[in-house]
Amino acid sequence: MRIFTKLILFIILITISNMGFSQEGRYTKEVFSKVNVSSLSQLQSNFTVMPWVGGLLGGNPGGGSQRQPLRAQFYTPDGDTKTDRPLIIYLHTGNFIPFAFNGSCGGTVTDSSNVEIATRLAKMGYVVAVVEYRQGWLPTIDDGNGLLKRYTLIQAAYRGVQDVNAYVRYFRKSVAVDSNPHGINAEKITVWGQGTGGYLSLASAYLNQYSEITNTPSEKWIFPSPLGKVPMIIEGQNGTITGEGPTTFSSAAYLPSAIPQLGFKIGDTLCVENYPGYSSEFALTVNMGGALGDTTWISAGETPLISYHVTSDAFAPCKTGILRVPTVRGPEPVVEVSGSCDVATILDKNGNNDIFKTIPNGKDPFNATNVSGASGFYQFNSTPNDSGSPWEWTYASQPKPNQQPTDCNTDGTSARKYIDTIVGYFIPRACVALGLDCWTSSTKDLSENEVGLSATPNPASDAMYFQTKNETPMVSMEVIDITGRSLFTVKNINASQYELKNQGWQQGMYFVKISFNSGILLKKVLFY
Repeated sequence: MRIFTKLILFIILITISNMGFSQEGRYTKEVFSKVNVSSLSQLQSNFTVMPWVGGLLGGNPGGGSQRQPLRAQFYTPDGDTKTDRPLIIYLHTGNFIPFAFNGSCGGTVTDSSNVEIATRLAKMGYVVAVVEYRQGWLPTIDDGNGLLKRYTLIQAAYRGVQDVNAYVRYFRKSVAVDSNPHGINAEKITVWGQGTGGYLSLASAYLNQYSEITNTPSEKWIFPSPLGKVPMIIEGQNGTITGEGPTTFSSAAYLPSAIPQLGFKIGDTLCVENYPGYSSEFALTVNMGGALGDTTWISAGETPLISYHVTSDAFAPCKTGILRVPTVRGPEPVVEVSGSCDVATILDKNGNNDIFKTIPNGKDPFNATNVSGASGFYQFNSTPNDSGSPWEWTYASQPKPNQQPTDCNTDGTSARKYIDTIVGYFIPRACVALGLDCWTSSTKDLSENEVGLSATPNPASDAMYFQTKNETPMVSMEVIDITGRSLFTVKNINASQYELKNQGWQQGMYFVKISFNSGILLKKVLFY
């Protein structure tokens, strides 16, 4: 019996060792050859204005329902055995109007650029969820001063932020109580927005308190009414920023005079809470274009940001300027926003992106061609046809509705070159911001004698002390259970001593994978 037990333990040890060591380059290069792409699956639903504005856009894309299903398409590495993978919530472009009515060449979860980027990231070991969010506003409404146009856009963006926060809570809940069906680490979530999605990723990261809207020095969020100046967002009507807690119209007095014409009545639900009780926090933000509604929203200590922006973008200004939204009628000026050029400067000043300064020498090759001077902002200049989104393209054979522009880019080769840079610049920053084990210099199996490892006491109850030779400091450490599930990870130890505290693990055997500059060592330990 003792021989059989040792044999089983040996098999487990070898299995876990292979799981941990066989994918050198994970998160830095494409280590998987195939990607599984799911069908769209509903993760939440919420109130939509499309039944009211649909007729004004030439149809009724909302289908007449007050509750819109919000779905995700998942990209996962085929054959992957890890169950604690970093997750990217990817937000597509589209001007907050459904494709075919949005005056753009794309605006769906299956846009070519979405598919390309999600596929590449999944091949590197990420899980990517390309998600839908609510749309609908009135870009062509004319009240003489642009207030209603601005009002409906701000409302659309606010709903989108609520949807993003609810997606984060869904994934946290899926890990906490639903047996982690997507195999992710809820502490390593990135929100990545492209174009219009960039407005949402930025606002989701930095708009965290309602007072940031009501106390802003600018009056761009204010709507004049018979009662005086009223915020364009009212929590009692629109719901909280995170979208938690159902809300209804309690009074028509606060509504702009034209809004009842769209069909809103007292008692209409504006926000349905999804997955309350879980955190809406995420670890990293990415924007490709888009802009931030107000730079006063940024505070030190908030999420680091990776930005990509074309300085001559005609619609989303790279500095602070007027947002112009493409529509079937042409570009519509709406509201002042701040793009990546100004946002990156503030983030660097506040120290939000200081983590990027810890990227090891030689691991950030794409920064050599970056001219922005900021630690997290890659600046694009002189793009083909002065495009503000040179990473986007459509297939020449793709059907084009009458409302779609006729000059859509079909040069996928050029677009992919921009994506090469985008993904290449993302890799090292995600590695340090998410605490990923990206740069173990060797996968050589080390012995305890080589590094002078001791782990005492073993077995342990509350804590175990690891020590190595001074010349062989530990780089990182991961605790794995006997099923191969990663339970705990610590990065950037860079010391010859480390105290591993029991994180409430059940009594039993565990494996501690310790990374060194010269290789990796797997240590069997017992906690009781």
